[in-house]
Amino acid sequence: MPMARALREAAHRRVRTLHPQGAGTLLAAHPLPMAPLPPARAAEECAGSDSSPAPGDEARVPAAPPAAPDALATRRARRKALLHAALGGLGLAALVALIRHVGAAEMLAAVTRAAPFVPFLIALEAARVGCEALATGLLCAPRRLPAAELLRIHVVTYPVITLMPAGRPAGEAVKAALLSPHVGAPRAAAIATANQSLALLSSAPLSLLAAIALFRLGGASPLALGVLAHAALLVASGLGVAFAARQRAASAWITRRFARAGQLAIAFQEAVHERPPVPAWPFAACLAGRALQAVQYGVLLAVVGAESGPLRALAAYGVGAAGTAAGDLIPGQIGATDGAFTLAASLLGLTASSAVAISLLVHLLQAAFALAGITVALVWRRSPPAP
Repeated sequence: MPMARALREAAHRRVRTLHPQGAGTLLAAHPLPMAPLPPARAAEECAGSDSSPAPGDEARVPAAPPAAPDALATRRARRKALLHAALGGLGLAALVALIRHVGAAEMLAAVTRAAPFVPFLIALEAARVGCEALATGLLCAPRRLPAAELLRIHVVTYPVITLMPAGRPAGEAVKAALLSPHVGAPRAAAIATANQSLALLSSAPLSLLAAIALFRLGGASPLALGVLAHAALLVASGLGVAFAARQRAASAWITRRFARAGQLAIAFQEAVHERPPVPAWPFAACLAGRALQAVQYGVLLAVVGAESGPLRALAAYGVGAAGTAAGDLIPGQIGATDGAFTLAASLLGLTASSAVAISLLVHLLQAAFALAGITVALVWRRSPPAP
């Protein structure tokens, strides 16, 4: 029986290794059975897996792999969560202090005046989300995703993008995970990277126009200069993301973040090079979404009783964009955008209470859409991808 003989010889070698001085005695005292062992037991015997090593062999037993990396990642995640919670608490405290400073009654009256216009503001926000969904659909070409599925993906990722600290990259990672069953992980990662770049680049023209509007309204104020610097930073970072994605050195990092697998770097590179660094039609769709945001601010200026118009709407957009950028690490940018509007109240022709009312209305609008996104994630099942 060749199998039994091989197993006996393997066990003989094992006993001789563990007990080099008494191998013959042990074999004589404990003869090996001739019947073949089960495969799992045979593998264990041949490998010499013993629950307790022989005396003197403790030094040769390999130590268990350390759990330090997992513990380190857990500590980092805990520190990050504590930091975000602390920043969120500070932002909320700043908002409460601003409301007490400007007067809660006056601010509440300004918010109440906006109530009849809330459906119009909701429609504008829905159209803005639709523009982003259109941009993603254009980036998915030549694959075509159902419009309902594109809308579901963007509604589900809305709470992540608007409420989480540094929400845009996190939201694009979630979007890539939701797109991957339809277009594949490499292409989904390429789409997420393009969306990240287009989100930055499409904000730049509106921020530049906002800086010009602020210069017209108040001259070379620190706010106008800050919005102008923000526009330049948007261009640099947007182009940086677009061109870094085309470099092989950055592919592994990007695929680990957006596709959850660094070995997809080659396929990711192929997907990225299917389109230009700044695709025209997706960029136009994102730019339309930013323009709708400026229209929202124009409506908010009008409903709180301030002078409106394209110039002030663009200026208000710039103030909101600057506050969002300054509070990017704060959940929902609470306190940051409110402080920015309070500082720019006189420049925009607002009272302090009206300025806080505008930022508070933006928060409420985002919170309503975020709640809708969470509800959709719970009740709207994903449609199966096309074969």
